[in-house]
Amino acid sequence: MIRSGVILGCIMLFIAHTQAQEEQTQVQNEQSQTEKTTTIEMPRFRLGIEVGVDFLFGTINKPEQIRESQSYYYDGDYDFHCGFVADNRNFGFHYLGIKPEFLLHKKVAVTTGIRFSTNKITLNSDDKYFLWRISENETSTNYIKINSISQRNYYLGVPLEVRLFTAEKDYTVRQYFVVGTTLNFWLASNNDISFSNSAMEKYTSQLSENIGKPSFFQGVFYAGVGLKIGKMNHPCGRIEAHFPVIAYGNSKTKSFTNIINNSWGFGLQATLLIPIATGKKLTYTVDN
Repeated sequence: MIRSGVILGCIMLFIAHTQAQEEQTQVQNEQSQTEKTTTIEMPRFRLGIEVGVDFLFGTINKPEQIRESQSYYYDGDYDFHCGFVADNRNFGFHYLGIKPEFLLHKKVAVTTGIRFSTNKITLNSDDKYFLWRISENETSTNYIKINSISQRNYYLGVPLEVRLFTAEKDYTVRQYFVVGTTLNFWLASNNDISFSNSAMEKYTSQLSENIGKPSFFQGVFYAGVGLKIGKMNHPCGRIEAHFPVIAYGNSKTKSFTNIINNSWGFGLQATLLIPIATGKKLTYTVDN
């Protein structure tokens, strides 16, 4: 994912360099003309290839099977390393998507498409391990030592975005504002459980059932600012910073990976845009 972002960034810089020269030539030609207006023509449709990440912070649904730290009973016992599992967690939604974009107005563009995203959340303690209850009855309770539990989730999302450009002219670098939401639908999950004692791996299936799955649906709302780099008549790029990013959805599941309530954060996105259906153009005039 990071490698893809670097490649897109390099492409954007190359496009910006080559098209800046083209803009300089165009400006010189315009200065030699006496017209008071300039006619601008650009394709209405573009295909976007995006990569990005949303960093979210929130409170997890801590599994009831976790036994909290009892370290204050063992001040003199240096062999006791059961730590505390914090409620607060942060994670990144890394995504890759394809988004057709339609230029609705000279300053407004709307976008939708398909986005594949993944996130990973890990339960671990502030010491070597934590305790997990595997069974109990009227006379006893049994625990096993867990180093960490991780769950990686995969989603198929539908982004819906609106961009408002601040300038009418198609400058090589053009600022805009963006507001959008992504509807994420859960596809699959993978669990990774690290036991302190390998003999306890026989409980893997039981723990996986206890961990559960995240909600089938969860979404994010975001707003932000961005820069379009390059001319819209040619392949160009976008870089965006999103803040705030706010999660919403169904939080009833018991899965600790279901961070919804009071979760927020920020995001970064890079997009390569390629003109398509070039026969359908938006034409308008602006003052020189």
